[in-house]
Amino acid sequence: MEADALLRTAAVRTRVVRLTALLNEVWAILGVALLLLTTLEVSLTSYYERADKRERQSAAKAAANSGVYANPDLAEEYFKELTDAKARVWASYTQSQQTDYAGKFINVQEGTRRTWNSVAIKDDKRTRLKIFFFGGSTLWGLGSSDDFTIPSLVAKMLAENGISAEVTNYAVIGDVTTQSLIRFILELRKRNVPDLVVFYGGSVEAFSACYEGEPGVPLGNSNLEKISPKKEAKARISIRLENFALIRLLTGKTQLAGCSKKLDVLSDGALDVYLGNVRFIEAISRSLSFKTLFYLEPQLSDKTHRTKYEEDQLLKSEERLPGKNDLYSLMRSKLVKREDESLEQNVFHDLRTIFADVASPIYMDGGHYGEDGNDRISRRITADILALCAPAK
Repeated sequence: MEADALLRTAAVRTRVVRLTALLNEVWAILGVALLLLTTLEVSLTSYYERADKRERQSAAKAAANSGVYANPDLAEEYFKELTDAKARVWASYTQSQQTDYAGKFINVQEGTRRTWNSVAIKDDKRTRLKIFFFGGSTLWGLGSSDDFTIPSLVAKMLAENGISAEVTNYAVIGDVTTQSLIRFILELRKRNVPDLVVFYGGSVEAFSACYEGEPGVPLGNSNLEKISPKKEAKARISIRLENFALIRLLTGKTQLAGCSKKLDVLSDGALDVYLGNVRFIEAISRSLSFKTLFYLEPQLSDKTHRTKYEEDQLLKSEERLPGKNDLYSLMRSKLVKREDESLEQNVFHDLRTIFADVASPIYMDGGHYGEDGNDRISRRITADILALCAPAK
């Protein structure tokens, strides 16, 4: 019996040894496979980063040569600077602000882009007209240098008409009107009250509703992290399949679903949010005695005579986020038809026709114009300001 026990023990040991050897082989195979997958993931990630960078550079080169810019070489230099300058950082209440930047074409200090202002405003501050501008990337001047943004051009045109104005561009890339409203409130809290405030946008309101699938939230809200104890933005780390380069290799680039199936509901919601903010701003203006102007910006689909480049950009814009352009068009149409007794007549200035019959190049991408576009819009805004404020000044 003792011999049988020894035999059984030896057999168990043999099986353990074999099982251990098998497990070692499995682990070795898994380790090699994991190493290969990791190497492939890292290699693909590096490849896609370079490919995406080349794609951005190609898009910038195409924009520089779109016909919008008189000097394509200088425009390419501008776009290289824009890549770094348009970054945003965390900010209390508003979730983001432009990062400070000092460059040849773009300068941002304390989150505010530099605006051309007449030297005359320094002579007698009592006689100057204080104007605030709020909006998103088109007003910030994505596609233009500091002196040729809409606020800068308005300041120049007012000076040409004998109006001394201190103009401040509070626009931030991606801002919806609620963010702009909060930025304005923060200035008013500091007793920094303007004579006139201009809110320019509307398109981002629709863009955000389409991208996020719900109205009234900041663009990119689903990717923003909660505020940290140090009030710094932190990247959200999420292990999702679509974040892996291997999945991109197998399935291609992630395509956004868009909002084509929910246009009516989302446009109603976006419009309600927009009108709510306008009513609030109008109420504050009556209390603090400043004037207001609200502009609904044009979009590329409004331009009847599009260049070949603009036509391509319009198609790409729709492919990137299906339904976005239609949502904004529907939102504007509903705004024109809606009767809102809490607002005075002619509060809104719809600029949808401002480029309608322009045959020359205006747009440098699917949503932003070059300096000629800024000039045309600035002339319209300047005329409105002169009609509204010049007699009082």
